[in-house]
Amino acid sequence: MYFATRKAYAYGDYVCRASARGTTCSAPASLRADWLDEFTVERYREAFATDGEVTRRQLLRDRVRVTVAKGRSGGGRERLAGPDTSRLTFTIDSRP
Repeated sequence: MYFATRKAYAYGDYVCRASARGTTCSAPASLRADWLDEFTVERYREAFATDGEVTRRQLLRDRVRVTVAKGRSGGGRERLAGPDTSRLTFTIDSRP
């Protein structure tokens, strides 16, 4: 997934950009960037029992991966409340 800015909003989105690579994604997904970032940092802090700052370097070092499953299309008030975390899978692979 890649970060995409939204001109009319203070936040961006992480979106599937398979078409930019000339391929087709069988299950394209997207999610608000601030929600996904918050989810990732919270799970990382739980996994490592820390409340300090979590940096991109730490996430990369520990091979943190969040998989976003395709959700339903369309809007609605319930979608404005926050992410559907049932669509998210958090994993850590800290092998050297």
